[in-house]
Amino acid sequence: MWKSLWKTIHQSYIFIALIGGIIIGTILSLVFRVGFFSSPLWLVLVLILFLYAFIKPNYFFLVVAFFAGILIAFVRTSSELVGQDYVKNFVGETVEITGQIKDDPNTDESGTQLKLTDLEINNTKMRGAIFVKASKIESVQRDDKIKITGKLSEGFGIYAASIYRPEIKEIAHPNPENVFITIRNWFAKRVKESLPEKEASLGLAYILGMKNNLSDELMEILRIVGLTHIVVASGTHLSIIVEFAKKWFKKISRFAGLLFSLVLVFGFGSMAGWTASIMRAAIVTVLSLVAWYYGRKFGAMRLILIAMATTLLINPMFLIDIGWLLSFGSFIGIMILGPELTKFFYGKKKPNKIAEIIITTIAATAMCAPILLYYFGTISLISLAANLLILPTLSIVMGLVFFAGITKIGFLAKIALDYHLVVMEFFGAQKMFLIEIEAGNPWVFLLYIPIICPLVIIKIKRFRHRRDLCYSF
Repeated sequence: MWKSLWKTIHQSYIFIALIGGIIIGTILSLVFRVGFFSSPLWLVLVLILFLYAFIKPNYFFLVVAFFAGILIAFVRTSSELVGQDYVKNFVGETVEITGQIKDDPNTDESGTQLKLTDLEINNTKMRGAIFVKASKIESVQRDDKIKITGKLSEGFGIYAASIYRPEIKEIAHPNPENVFITIRNWFAKRVKESLPEKEASLGLAYILGMKNNLSDELMEILRIVGLTHIVVASGTHLSIIVEFAKKWFKKISRFAGLLFSLVLVFGFGSMAGWTASIMRAAIVTVLSLVAWYYGRKFGAMRLILIAMATTLLINPMFLIDIGWLLSFGSFIGIMILGPELTKFFYGKKKPNKIAEIIITTIAATAMCAPILLYYFGTISLISLAANLLILPTLSIVMGLVFFAGITKIGFLAKIALDYHLVVMEFFGAQKMFLIEIEAGNPWVFLLYIPIICPLVIIKIKRFRHRRDLCYSF
């Protein structure tokens, strides 16, 4: 019995060590730009190390599994970095680029912004992503292939290079068309026919993450009052959709609740686009659904680590993607910091709904504050009040927008959306509550010290208490 229990615990820790190695390895490989491990032959060594660590019940092999994870990350990230370096070789030259539009294009009066992947530069295939700022293009959408020519410039963030005002040579739509985008466009058209432009844009941003139609003024207001997360398709949106599916379909059977929830997760992700935040939310939701089906529950930290490692294996460049950082920042706040604050203030009692929203918002805001200050240089002191007035009604508004899109009856959705707009515009005008510093200051990440250190101390004390109980038993 004890041998079997030890083996189970050992194997569980081995996986955690592997996952931790993947996360640390990705950080190290991007910081030091490790490109030596691009050959897939390194994966043979990874497999040998991991199997050895998995079979041998010895704590030493946790270290072996950890280094196997680091090696996996080095291999995956090296291939990405090598691809980026190839692209950078063309900086300063006039090139012909063919690529696929990865995310929804962002079109305003100044032009159209695109993210291109699956690149061909001068007929040579390459990895990486390129930022494109072109003249206004109305006819493009996600998944289209586009051919352009222009002078390649330096990249930034997740982009290996950028190109401004290129000549558009060719635009090709997928054949057959992406059925999810077709459904989304049909639904968006009906919403726009049912609601005024401003309300329709906000409603579509809520329900499908289509924020490209939002005005620059409204996006600035959302940033000021700390509400940008509600117009970025993410865990909040998926949780609302999944809770609806579980509530209705589990009446048929538990399996039906699981199946339809998974279908909705995939459908929502395919329509909204598989961005970093959607990918994180989908992985967490799927793992939670499977655990729910089997009557189990994932530990919060384990869920976070698995989601981190999986998304970084899909795309290591997510690590410097602000959407990925904010998504995990808010998720850690909700899953780790929030429950600890609840225990501190309420003990074993369950807080009421308003208190729960306040604690959750404080936790998520605290974890995201350094990231927002680093990238934007601003954060609002009144974001808590704005979130309190918006979040409790978000699921209702999403339901009303969906109803408007299906039936083209939009007066109820308009009333609800007008309420949200009034709240946003009121708090957005309160500039005296806005903290502003110079963006790009790395010292802001020291703000995590008073947040994380107490959490670590609490976890250590709790672990020691459990260990002492085991010894006394």
